[in-house]
Amino acid sequence: MHKDTRRRALTGLAAATGLVLTSACGSAGGQGGQSARPATERTITSFTYGIGQMPTSLNSMSTKVDTQMITGLVTEPLERVSFEQGQAKVAPNLAASATEPEPDTVVYKLRQGMKFSDGKPLTAEDVAWSISAAAAPTAETAGNMQGFENAEVTGPDEVTVTWKYPAVALRIGLAQVQIQQAAFAKAHAKELGTSAALPIGTGPYAYQAQTSQDITLARNPAFRGPAPKPDSVKFTVISDPSAAQLAMRSGSLQATEVADLKTTSQWTGSGATLHVADDFNTNLVSMDTSKPPFDDIHVRRAVAHAIDRKGVMAAAFGTYAEPLKTLVPAGQLSGVAPSEAELHAFLDGLPSYDFDLAKAKAELAQSAHTGGFEVTVPYINSSTWGRLLLLNLQQNMKPLGVTVTPKPVPPGQWFQTFFSHQTSGIQVITGFTTSLPDPSGLMFGFVGKANMKPNFPNAANFTTATIEQNYPLIAPETAGEHGKQERWDGVKTILTEVAEQVPYVPIFTQKTVYALSDGLTYTRPPTFYDLIGGTWIDLVRSTK
Repeated sequence: MHKDTRRRALTGLAAATGLVLTSACGSAGGQGGQSARPATERTITSFTYGIGQMPTSLNSMSTKVDTQMITGLVTEPLERVSFEQGQAKVAPNLAASATEPEPDTVVYKLRQGMKFSDGKPLTAEDVAWSISAAAAPTAETAGNMQGFENAEVTGPDEVTVTWKYPAVALRIGLAQVQIQQAAFAKAHAKELGTSAALPIGTGPYAYQAQTSQDITLARNPAFRGPAPKPDSVKFTVISDPSAAQLAMRSGSLQATEVADLKTTSQWTGSGATLHVADDFNTNLVSMDTSKPPFDDIHVRRAVAHAIDRKGVMAAAFGTYAEPLKTLVPAGQLSGVAPSEAELHAFLDGLPSYDFDLAKAKAELAQSAHTGGFEVTVPYINSSTWGRLLLLNLQQNMKPLGVTVTPKPVPPGQWFQTFFSHQTSGIQVITGFTTSLPDPSGLMFGFVGKANMKPNFPNAANFTTATIEQNYPLIAPETAGEHGKQERWDGVKTILTEVAEQVPYVPIFTQKTVYALSDGLTYTRPPTFYDLIGGTWIDLVRSTK
């Protein structure tokens, strides 16, 4: 699992498979600034990227997108993942080839002549160690490696990875593992990822230095691939958006992600170019169906009708978000859908709950709580949209006799409450995403008895006989045993049940906006896979 707060990973989700911080799909075009000037192939002397906070570690075993976009420039994956025409595809990288002799097995043949930045050769032992380390119980990536059984050297430049069960999109999941030099990592196990022991990789850059404020990368002289345009890359902490805008105007900052999407006009006013990319992120409101008053379907429907999703989105994100139609964005279901057209036709036909206070009042009148009720709702204190949504719900439910009290809490406290299932009834779920474009990546976690316990994300504690009957078709441990059409039929059945029973209210999926200084552009907006794989740097071009 990956988490986007904007972008903080979730850890400790034992059943997650590829569950991330944010998985991006397709992309939209650049806009603003001097985007009309054509890209050139000129070398860029230096490139500084603004980040909101310093990563806690650079050990290449992170599920935080903001960390992976840095480590991916140094430590590379075996295969690259791209998302094209609604489908995820893998292509060779450190691996020259990959075969799947069994549904639970992948055999990698490594490219010849690959070297680490210190000149030492990449070996099968490095690969086997990196994969095994990513699955270690203490690794942040352990949740994404559930089902891992073994990674062993099985021949010259050959590594065989086995899973405990047939896994859906196994190669896509393994493509998230970044390979580093095993000997160095083992020799510096305690301090690995700190400034005292920065990992050694095969990527286009090598770590040069890390301070409390900056991470500096220099070109890897041993890199054997098309070289990115920047000669050096620096990541610098700029947590204040106004300071970031000033830095970009002065020329000391070349790129950053726009944290507050309502301020995009301020960025274009300084001559920056904006590049907009769609995301896989999902944002929901959950209601605990195991406890009053939310065990009453009429109460849940009343809440759904009382949320002005379009108003909240406009207030928080302007035009950079769109309503969700179900638990997850369409791209997360593409692995089972027969076609994009059939997928969208199904989603468009699901029961939905428009903003209508008359309908909310009518539903509450049919419930066992006609006199109203009180509920305190925790939300992450840095979530602007979470606050706006709850204030909106508070205002809209008050005339119905319902008292909604928003409660801002630190992220750590919210995660602890969420994963312990110690909820007050309603939860605002923000920025969950996955690197797997399949229901077994994220959707599965929101339903079913298997996820109604601590460390699992079914915050609604929702299941039915229909859900349980079809759950094996989306569960990571069993989905690989079933055919695509059977799984698609099961997904439709589950999502229809969710839409009818309303344990969750789909809110929106937001876009990601990148600002590049005048004189720079992306050849296309980076996708989520570009970020976690490090290939976003290959898209940077000078327009001067």
